[in-house]
Amino acid sequence: MFEHITASEIAGFGVGGLLLAATVYAPKIDSFISISQRSSLGMCKRCGDLRLIACSSCKGTGTIKGGPFSSILLEDKSKVGSSSCTKCRARGHFQCPECSNLSQA
Repeated sequence: MFEHITASEIAGFGVGGLLLAATVYAPKIDSFISISQRSSLGMCKRCGDLRLIACSSCKGTGTIKGGPFSSILLEDKSKVGSSSCTKCRARGHFQCPECSNLSQA
């Protein structure tokens, strides 16, 4: 099965695997670097002294779209069914738990 594979094809598979791994782990590496930079500057590691964190359900918008492909399939965004986010009560953000604990103490 693999007797007719050339060295350049093997190298292509290796490079493709590395690119895939870099794509998958890029957000994790970026968050690790930003947390270390915030801590070295004496800022809050979670929010960067903004005292607010974006809601994970609505991504900070306050509304949730009707379906996973609704914005792609429909060009008119007024027809897209959206509802207000119940997790953040349509605000789009929460108070940072680390900063709010420090200010109350």
